[in-house]
Amino acid sequence: MSTSKLIRPSLHYPEEPLYHLLKRTVERLPHKVAVIDLQGERELTFLDIDRESDALARAFLDWGIQVGDRVSFLMPNGWEYFVGFYASMKVGAVASPMNPTLRQREVKSQVNDAESRVLLVQQDLFPMVEKILPEMPSLEKVIITRKADSPGDRFFSLPHLLKKYSGPFSAPLPRIQPREDLAALPYSSGTAGLSKGVMITHFNLLSNTIQSMHAVEAGENDVFISFLPFHHIYGFTYFLCGSIYLGATQVVVARFHAEDCLRLMERYRVTVLFGVQPALLAFLTVPELEKFDLSSLRYIWIGAAPLVPSVARAIQEKFRVPIARHYGLSEASPTTHSNPPKRAKEGSVGIAVSDMEDKIMDWDEGKKEMKTGEPGELAVRGPNLFQGYWKHPEDTKLALRDGWLYTGDIAWMDDEGYVFILDRKKEMIKYRGYQIAPAELEAIIMEHPAVKDCAVVGIPEENLGEIPKAFIVRKEEVALSAEEVMAFVAERVAPYKKIRDVSFIHEIPKNQSGKILRRVLKVG
Repeated sequence: MSTSKLIRPSLHYPEEPLYHLLKRTVERLPHKVAVIDLQGERELTFLDIDRESDALARAFLDWGIQVGDRVSFLMPNGWEYFVGFYASMKVGAVASPMNPTLRQREVKSQVNDAESRVLLVQQDLFPMVEKILPEMPSLEKVIITRKADSPGDRFFSLPHLLKKYSGPFSAPLPRIQPREDLAALPYSSGTAGLSKGVMITHFNLLSNTIQSMHAVEAGENDVFISFLPFHHIYGFTYFLCGSIYLGATQVVVARFHAEDCLRLMERYRVTVLFGVQPALLAFLTVPELEKFDLSSLRYIWIGAAPLVPSVARAIQEKFRVPIARHYGLSEASPTTHSNPPKRAKEGSVGIAVSDMEDKIMDWDEGKKEMKTGEPGELAVRGPNLFQGYWKHPEDTKLALRDGWLYTGDIAWMDDEGYVFILDRKKEMIKYRGYQIAPAELEAIIMEHPAVKDCAVVGIPEENLGEIPKAFIVRKEEVALSAEEVMAFVAERVAPYKKIRDVSFIHEIPKNQSGKILRRVLKVG
């Protein structure tokens, strides 16, 4: 280890159930507004969340929900998510969030894989769920979020349950073992294939909540805008847990719209913005961006997918606040690295968060530690690492080795410990024996003034392995040829990294966290 490597101070992680984060904040700030949900037409204080999650927890206990039982969530961001999540934590149930844009087949697959006993679903999505209920045998109860009445023995209205079970909580809560009992079962985003359940304990999630909030230097006086989806581990940890832990106020957004978010940021004096690259690109396209008063903003944090330097610079110029990247993955609950706010390095995801060890290993076998500056697979170790993949022991063995999580990301580390992610190991393009990082080529292409968005994938080519092919979204009313793109890149990279083919398309396929769905481009 280099003597100049930056190491964050060690932190304290209490071994207690996750809902204690809420209880401790209620003791300090009971009547402070925790959640502002304009679409749901509600403002909840921390005490409101505690009382209403108590009521739902009482219903869960009445239904016989036990420690370890799974509760699925199928709904967009809203105040109900907090009530359902903390009710689950109080009875020891495992929260399994689902993307509300999933189709019937996907919903059925995830509920059945998790073997969930309870489903919380938004009223608009209930008709779709009702059609496939016979095909989800584990599901005993369905809670509909905004329906006024309870339509039957199996279906329940959330407002009705909260009213029925309101009042002092006298029943003892079950005993939870934080290091062993699961708190969450999110499913990996699955950009390279089928998603898998990620087993995260109370201790894992509590640890990363503390690690993350310490790393981004946020506090109870901050105001967040929560447009990152709660079903994704980034929004799940930072907003359902982090903001509650801090005692910060958050403005909840069910569906991202750039101009609407800017209005809310101005109206509620938002201080910290957590986002992903597609959201930043959307902000840049808002006409007269400068008309919004965003003087309250302190920092912009970007995670989930790689941030192209040209986009980062454009945002920093427009918003006039520091912008920094952080990095993580579902298997680490999620954050492993973050830039120190006052010492951010362009292109880097920062240094390891507190009590997180990291190293760069050879990407073939993962047995040799690489020297400073040499690329390899990033491996991490810390209190926030998951327990394994749900029902996938072989995949667990590949990811977790001797207590280290092998992230599947190719990276290099400088002498201060700053990590630079090159690309996913599975997405590296293998051309004539060379390894080419698509993200590196994408960052270069995005520098071209005629390019709105892009993606690079490896296309099989006989005798060459794979060739780098670029998919380009042109800016409106701007001419750009394939030859221009290839020449632009060729001037800036080694010959083996040159783009060999170009296609122009209307939109780059991405998941909700902004990760490019390269398999879609390869098939298409």
